[in-house]
Amino acid sequence: MGSTPNESDSDAKGAGLGAWERRLWQTTDVVIGVDEAGRGPLAGPVVAAAFAALSQDDEVLDLLSRVNDSKQLAEQQREQLFQELTDPKFKKRVIWAIAESSAAEIDATNILQASLSAMARAVRLLELGERLPESHVLVDGCNRPPELLHQGEKWTRLSQRDLEARKNQQKLSQFFASVPSQSKGSEHEKPKEVEAVIQGDGRVPSISAASIIAKVHRDRLMEAMDREHPAFGFKLHKGYGTEAHLQAIRTHGICHEHRKTFGPVRLLLEQKNVDICKALAATPKRSNTEMGLAKSPPKEGVAKKRKAKKR
Repeated sequence: MGSTPNESDSDAKGAGLGAWERRLWQTTDVVIGVDEAGRGPLAGPVVAAAFAALSQDDEVLDLLSRVNDSKQLAEQQREQLFQELTDPKFKKRVIWAIAESSAAEIDATNILQASLSAMARAVRLLELGERLPESHVLVDGCNRPPELLHQGEKWTRLSQRDLEARKNQQKLSQFFASVPSQSKGSEHEKPKEVEAVIQGDGRVPSISAASIIAKVHRDRLMEAMDREHPAFGFKLHKGYGTEAHLQAIRTHGICHEHRKTFGPVRLLLEQKNVDICKALAATPKRSNTEMGLAKSPPKEGVAKKRKAKKR
């Protein structure tokens, strides 16, 4: 996976770029940072973004020197940096792309797989063409998107012992077992190398930029979702499991944007079903007459036929 800068170097951002970019730009001119937003919420998509600085001019380096982990920035700061990172004046000097995995996709697979899949799609959406096989991708976290890896490469930096120590070890192991030795896509459609950088969103400017783009884009999606489903307050909590959100689910049920496999949502749905069953079981049985279902008298023609048969 290549050498790793030491801690003091990786946290320094001299001349507007981090040690990771400085090291990699010596051998490749395309360094792509990738991050996601929205793994934890109970509703909405998980959003991934990819960002690359194609130019190393002073204006681009100054911009990269001012980015940081989106979680460490106030909303106003994120919005301002998002506007700068996506400003048309940087066209052909920086490139970025966004990909999403919906709540339905998350439920159909799992949040880890959906996140990694969105990351891979974001990288491909950069449309680097012939430059992609020469690029170097830096991904936030300890896992690498399998769809971007070459044959025989492992998707996680964690050892099996580390995996077994995690609470979600079972899901991770199932996903790991399902990744074929030859991942999807032609070898020519994959970057030269993919590195996982733990806490990369605060250490690598390209990843920081991607984290800001992903976060702001997702927040805007949730605000739009709030207008469609105002009962849940998505604009305020962005889909996270706040008490207000959980209470809204108890009161109104769920919408199609909720992740039904996530514990709090699943448990609330199960409890709601139990309550419905209990209510039905506790309802006393009533006769047809009480329910207004007493047999109506036969029609006149039918009654005459019956009398004729008796004669």
